[in-house]
Amino acid sequence: MDMRFTRVLFICALGLLVSGLFTQNAVACVCDTTPTVDAAYREASAIFEGRFVRAEYRKGIKNQFREMHLDGDKDIDYEVLVYKFEVTNWWKGGTSREIILISDQTRSKDGSESVSDCGLGFEEGHQYLVYAYGSGDDFGSGACTRTASLRGAAKDLRRLKSIAHSRKPGS
Repeated sequence: MDMRFTRVLFICALGLLVSGLFTQNAVACVCDTTPTVDAAYREASAIFEGRFVRAEYRKGIKNQFREMHLDGDKDIDYEVLVYKFEVTNWWKGGTSREIILISDQTRSKDGSESVSDCGLGFEEGHQYLVYAYGSGDDFGSGACTRTASLRGAAKDLRRLKSIAHSRKPGS
């Protein structure tokens, strides 16, 4: 996993540890700086343009923040909030027409939630440029990335076109 994303995850995890998990919690997100487009391109596992379809809670996804608080009790049932996108263009790392981003937000069986300010607020039907981090099918993004509404991403798109044009086939 990318170092910057790991650092953001650690900061969010530390916040969750301090605030507790079994009530409605909010964790402040602390970002060093926003990376340049070139740095974000190098660090991201995947970059895509896509339409946000919906958010939903799913069972069976491990959440490292939540797992730190289980204290060996693996019977605690929780769901993880995921964001589903319909991909319209890949800049890096994929070919699928759909992608799921895993958030840090969880919900317990009793309805209590843990929430992180490091998450992103997506609006259904809107287009986004997403810088995703992770591996396999486990991708996430956050407030400290260059992920943005497509309407506000003109600078990024110009630079991504330049990067794509300068890359040699197969590199």
